[in-house]
Amino acid sequence: MKLKNAGDNKVKTQSLGEFGNILAMRPMGRKVQEALDTQLRQLPPGGVLVLDFSGVEMMDYSFADEALGTLYSRMSAKEYPDRFLILAVADDELSEALMENVEVALSRREVAALVLPRSAVPDVVAALQAAQAENGGQAPLSDAEERQHLEWRVVGGLPGHLVDTLSAIMDKYQVTVRELADTLKIDSATACNNRVAKLYQLHLVRREAAIVPEGGRLYSYTAIV
Repeated sequence: MKLKNAGDNKVKTQSLGEFGNILAMRPMGRKVQEALDTQLRQLPPGGVLVLDFSGVEMMDYSFADEALGTLYSRMSAKEYPDRFLILAVADDELSEALMENVEVALSRREVAALVLPRSAVPDVVAALQAAQAENGGQAPLSDAEERQHLEWRVVGGLPGHLVDTLSAIMDKYQVTVRELADTLKIDSATACNNRVAKLYQLHLVRREAAIVPEGGRLYSYTAIV
């Protein structure tokens, strides 16, 4: 299965339709899962794999759970450190039908996926490639006006308060826990830290550490895209 490279291999796109237009049953799901597993492991730290649903006409629950549910569960269990998997779908009825089984599969495993509109993928990939070439991996679209036009959603088992937290990070692009607590009006820094820690565990945000002058580390959290 050929994979399209973007620049320095930190961003890759894979068409799910290359595995077939009818994706059903666990044996097929396991085959796709193994192929995607290989690609995730080959990504360098900070790498992003964009899985494009183009060409897929039908996907049943068994396939979705075996192919995608397994991968996202492994991510949550720290099996792909600092690697990210994003889904890309069209804005039409067929795509919504395909995502229904993905939603159920991820929800039952208590994991979640970031989903982008397929039309946005070329610009996002190009921006990621350019940003990584310029500054060693920082995500693009850090300008507030640009981010207002970035469409995204989450599918799977993500509670409302975590969706709100992710939304704040997506809007601001990069924040510390204290800044995020102020934005969300959360009195407890510990409670806010627990939220972002869960998003980081689910591979829905990045985490970066900086050494502060008074000693120790200050963590900031950034959007994947």
